[in-house]
Amino acid sequence: MKVAVTGGVGHIGKAVVQGLMERGDDVTVLDIREPESRKLSFSKVDVTDFVQVAHSLESCDAEAVVHLAAIAYPLHEVPHEVIRVNVTGTYNVLEACRQSGIKKVVVASSINAVGLSYNKVRPRIDYLPIDEAHPARPEDCYSLSKWLGEQIADAIVRLEPNMSIVSLRFHWVTIPKWYSHWRKYHGKDWGDFKGLWGYVDIRDAVNAVLKALSVTWTGHEVLFICASDTTSKVPTMELVKACYPDVPLKRELQGYEGLFDLRKAKELLDWKPLHSWRQNGYSDE
Repeated sequence: MKVAVTGGVGHIGKAVVQGLMERGDDVTVLDIREPESRKLSFSKVDVTDFVQVAHSLESCDAEAVVHLAAIAYPLHEVPHEVIRVNVTGTYNVLEACRQSGIKKVVVASSINAVGLSYNKVRPRIDYLPIDEAHPARPEDCYSLSKWLGEQIADAIVRLEPNMSIVSLRFHWVTIPKWYSHWRKYHGKDWGDFKGLWGYVDIRDAVNAVLKALSVTWTGHEVLFICASDTTSKVPTMELVKACYPDVPLKRELQGYEGLFDLRKAKELLDWKPLHSWRQNGYSDE
């Protein structure tokens, strides 16, 4: 398959490009920065420029697109720039795909489309574990940009029902070399309570992208892509009782079980997380 990857030079992008190439896909990187490898097919593209996006997709004859280009760290940018790049970029990519007849698109959304990690105060949670049906209440520019991206995808498939668009709500995408440090020092207190102590290993994130490119159904679906456990060394029920004692539980949570319901990703992608920061041995000591 000929796949164009916007933001293919970024943290997730490089891993996705490698995963695609390893399975034999013909990959073109669309980015404002050049990839380190000169062997990669590359087109310099600013996703906020529709003409550039449309021309590049036509030139590489893409059959599918993975849209990862975005401002991923909103604390480093002014809010209006986050909205401009993330929202305009997503619209341009999806609309260019629609116009050019590209039927398969995977979009990097975020758990923050619900309104979590960047909230000023504790996010409003209606129930736990949280699933894709949970109401979205984004507050900050980044979370709003990701939620708006999902709304754009809904609009695009109303115009072109034969498209398959998968918005993957990634959590903090981690790499294995961090885990030895985590096992020594990480997560001994309440930690990232706004983000519900979530993360996802980059290998699982890449696997989700590959599976999303292979779906046979049409329409737009939003899926949480998170690890099955938390980042904390505190058992999950203790975390919930300490930080969310007033939030109803859909079921009792076991051990260090994560607070994101991943059943929809299993059902629609046949995906589940395979990696955990605890895998090489875990101790409370």
